[in-house]
Amino acid sequence: MKTKCALLLAIALGPAAWADDATTLTVGLRAWSNTWSTWDVYPPTVVGNATIPGASENFSSQDKAALIPSVSLRHGDWLLSASRFVKTRYSFDGNAGPFSSKREETDFHAGYYVLPTLAVSLGHKSVKQEFTGGTEFKYSGPILGVLGSAPLTRGFSLYGNVGYGRVKGRFPVADASGRSKFNADYWLGEAGLAYSFEGVGAAKAMTLTLGYRSQVLATDGFRIALSPTTNRPTELRDTTEGLALGLSLSF
Repeated sequence: MKTKCALLLAIALGPAAWADDATTLTVGLRAWSNTWSTWDVYPPTVVGNATIPGASENFSSQDKAALIPSVSLRHGDWLLSASRFVKTRYSFDGNAGPFSSKREETDFHAGYYVLPTLAVSLGHKSVKQEFTGGTEFKYSGPILGVLGSAPLTRGFSLYGNVGYGRVKGRFPVADASGRSKFNADYWLGEAGLAYSFEGVGAAKAMTLTLGYRSQVLATDGFRIALSPTTNRPTELRDTTEGLALGLSLSF
């Protein structure tokens, strides 16, 4: 029973900790095949005697595989973990033509298992987006997470992971009111199927996961110019989603 609960906790975090009474180190790698949908803003345009209001545009990248290595250390019910979304280049086709962007992320979390298959965590996330021309958009702030799992049969389990944070966005360009710092809501959701093996080589356990992962950054209150004298606030939504395959080894 103790071993079964340990494997379920590993499933709950994907590349997280395989639990026993001793301190356990776990390393993992997730390959995330995702599409990135982001935004751009256009100023008002004067055509003859008429003014075309400014607007925002959403556009999506081609599908791209991003790697997310991670490491965690567990002692008792306490867990420390870190992960890195390795810098990845995406290709887009917007109104101004094709362009590219790079994206990278870093996460640090401390967690506690309130139940054998349920954990809560508090951490910090940072996101950096580099667009053509050297412009950088940065988000960072605290993230609250909840992780859970449910056993099926013969090593298979379902797992789920949700997170929310109120983060700060720092933009290289100002909106129509002159602001370049904004609040944003960050949402993370992942759910899928896992399979665990015990005693693989020098490792105590190996866990494979396959799930669907979605991540949203919704920036509040960005003001778009409707004319040279008027503007309105809007929400700018940035979404990254797709299938994620994970592998973790615990020692």
